[in-house]
Amino acid sequence: MVLRCWVVIWLMFCAVRSFVSTNAAAKCALPVIYMYSTRHFLCELRQLSSANRTAFSRQVSTMSAEGGGAEAKLAAIPDVEIDPDGKFKYILIRCHGPGDVSKDIVRGFAWAEFHDHIYGKVKPVLDELQIRSEVLGGGKMTHESAEKKIHVYGKSTGFGQADHSITVEKLKKKFPDYSSITFNNEGY
Repeated sequence: MVLRCWVVIWLMFCAVRSFVSTNAAAKCALPVIYMYSTRHFLCELRQLSSANRTAFSRQVSTMSAEGGGAEAKLAAIPDVEIDPDGKFKYILIRCHGPGDVSKDIVRGFAWAEFHDHIYGKVKPVLDELQIRSEVLGGGKMTHESAEKKIHVYGKSTGFGQADHSITVEKLKKKFPDYSSITFNNEGY
């Protein structure tokens, strides 16, 4: 879907550029056309994100209707979602299903300027699935996929320090072939 959007925008760009180069009066319309194309593309991405959330929610609802219950809902949520490389902030989130069922998940992304930006993206998806959540803390990670190394450290100013040992256990399950997944409670 994203590739299709880029192709459409590129084709529009080429067509507009060709038209503008042959028609001097159209040059003043060029910025408006570019702005429309960009806005259209961003709307497509938002719809894609919404469609993915809806499909995921439908999948979880189906599992629940088939008798999977709270355990199936929580099992459908990936334990770890982090960027493949770089130094970035992460948070440890506890997800609560109906009853006493809960699960911890790790989320870390380089695009997040603050730890609460990550939670701001994750919480609405969990809310749609009727899963209560709370941030247990945060920190930073250095992920070097080529060297198969991850190092977890530091803390979140807003959420406090996560239990890095829980995070490392989740990471070791997600990346069993990594040579080094470590943590310390030092640094920011």
